[in-house]
Amino acid sequence: MSNDITGLHTEKPRIPLAANHAALAVQTDPITAALSHATEDAYFNVKRARTVLLRNATEYVARLVRQALPEAAVITVDTEEKELHAVLDRDGKTIWYAPATPASDLHDGLVDDINDLLADAIPFGGLVGAGWKVADQGEPFRTVPLPTGNFAARRAAATSFPTPEGMATVTAEFTPGGTPAFQITGPNSQFSREARDRIRAAIVNSDLEWKPGTLRIVAHWTVVRTGSSSDLTLACTALAAAGAIDPAALNGVALIGELGLDGRVRPVRDVTDAVRTAQAAGCRKFIVAADDFEEVSRNEAITPVGVSDLAAALGFLEEMHEPTTPTEPAARPKGTPGQDAGPCVQCDRQLIWDGTGKSVNDEYLCYAPRRSGKAVHVLAK
Repeated sequence: MSNDITGLHTEKPRIPLAANHAALAVQTDPITAALSHATEDAYFNVKRARTVLLRNATEYVARLVRQALPEAAVITVDTEEKELHAVLDRDGKTIWYAPATPASDLHDGLVDDINDLLADAIPFGGLVGAGWKVADQGEPFRTVPLPTGNFAARRAAATSFPTPEGMATVTAEFTPGGTPAFQITGPNSQFSREARDRIRAAIVNSDLEWKPGTLRIVAHWTVVRTGSSSDLTLACTALAAAGAIDPAALNGVALIGELGLDGRVRPVRDVTDAVRTAQAAGCRKFIVAADDFEEVSRNEAITPVGVSDLAAALGFLEEMHEPTTPTEPAARPKGTPGQDAGPCVQCDRQLIWDGTGKSVNDEYLCYAPRRSGKAVHVLAK
């Protein structure tokens, strides 16, 4: 008897199906015939769905792997442990292997994300149909060719959301063209379905649009009780991926709020706890519902903004985002050692050039900054 209890090493259906349903219908009663047809239909749908799942998972894994190893062409997967085993280039050369390769850009965090995807997808089976071949090492190792499509047109965005278990990642990817689609993957199917319906309606009713394409959003947490308070984060991340705003505008900003179908941002329960979680993770900028602003603004260590609708939240994200262009620092004044250097522009104290002529005699004794806020004396240009 086989020790395989996952069904990964066989492509035979567990339920034997009749080859001739018409003959079966004649030989049996109508209910049995109907159940036979329904079983075959269900099996067909499951087989198709798992093929799509494995294809999408492989595409996602390829995206993650090539962020670190652009030359990756094939991966080897341990289907028993459900883990990435090796990465090979087009010539069949191993460029990464488990548990880790010294000096590789494929770091542990990415490998963990990839293994999580594999652990979710592999148990559904259908590996042969998806092109997963037995590797040279033999079972349970499979070689999986990575798709080579043009991913340059795709856009991605990511941010974090405060959950009861800490900060969790939200990612979104937009693929232009094809049949428009809007997908959300969350802690369970009910969360995904309800969040998708609210967010899609809020975007449409806010007159916010994107070009035809597919939006895929993933809420990387397992706690269902986070509920609808993540709507604002999910929507803004999706719109950033679709090009409505610069994805960099999400950096360092925590968005907390439920979305109504009309695009309004509603207050949430335990907003103070959510703010505290994000603040502990280093966030100082917050966008919350207008009705939550008064409560959140009591925290003087953060900069909150209250918004009434989704469009306003996007506007504030753009306003908070200030792209900076690096400039050469201004040349520091120089003088003659022992001569008057002039007053400090912060504390007005008269300064004297030291023996080098490049610094003043008490360089680090400015205790009353009034303008630039620096802790050293600032000389007039």
